[in-house]
Amino acid sequence: MKYLIKKISYFFLIILTAMTFLFGCDNKSADNEVKNKKIIVAVNAKTKPYNYLNEAGELTGYEIEMVNEIAHRLGYDVDYQITEFESMFAGLDSRRYDVIVGNISKKPEREEKYLFSRQPYFKNKIVLITAKHNQDIRSIDDLGGKRVPAGAGRANALFMQSYNEKNPNNQIDIQYTDADASSILVDLHNGRYDASVYNQTYVINVQKEYGYEFNIYSIPNADEIEIPEAWFLFNKSSQDLESEFNSALVDIKKDGTLSSLSVKYFGNDYVPQ
Repeated sequence: MKYLIKKISYFFLIILTAMTFLFGCDNKSADNEVKNKKIIVAVNAKTKPYNYLNEAGELTGYEIEMVNEIAHRLGYDVDYQITEFESMFAGLDSRRYDVIVGNISKKPEREEKYLFSRQPYFKNKIVLITAKHNQDIRSIDDLGGKRVPAGAGRANALFMQSYNEKNPNNQIDIQYTDADASSILVDLHNGRYDASVYNQTYVINVQKEYGYEFNIYSIPNADEIEIPEAWFLFNKSSQDLESEFNSALVDIKKDGTLSSLSVKYFGNDYVPQ
């Protein structure tokens, strides 16, 4: 009898040990899943103060701090991948990236292919910019024959290409470049370019950092160049992730976190309500 009881006790002990091991493994797996919850975010690190590399080579900027805050609230780790602007879209196509960020505007051709966030996180203004001493250029029509920089595929490049098609006798000399906005405006100040069509916030940043002064002119129907808002872009199969981001974006707008970041990097609140 004692032998039987002892045998049964050993049997239950073995089962209990096995169950403890299995549940322990499950818990560890769950913990690892939480710890390994990660999103891959593509940026080009050339759009200061949106996202850029500081003097220490660290990725920072308005969009970086915003994404970090959203990821923190959602429980994600962020793996930033730095690439060229056009390559961000190709990476989103192939699902190499989960999200792309870079002051990206909404366009019909992009809406057909990608999933935009439900709301923008920034609202800006497109303007015509010249060096302070230049009083000859005051409107888009004054740009005929003038050197104006633009990134290939960027909204300002597409706008000027369209202008040239409509005005064959007053062609803008588009200077294609992959330089960041700050470098472009420094080159404008130094005379490499005659004018620039860009976001006003870039001008504010360069004026603040270098002490340069520029002439800034409003552009009629500027929204035809670029709807002055910035959005997150996702692959169309990433509805769940977009929904999570939207929820967190609503929260950081509501509690003032995003406005504080805007003031920190741009000196003003450019968060659309």
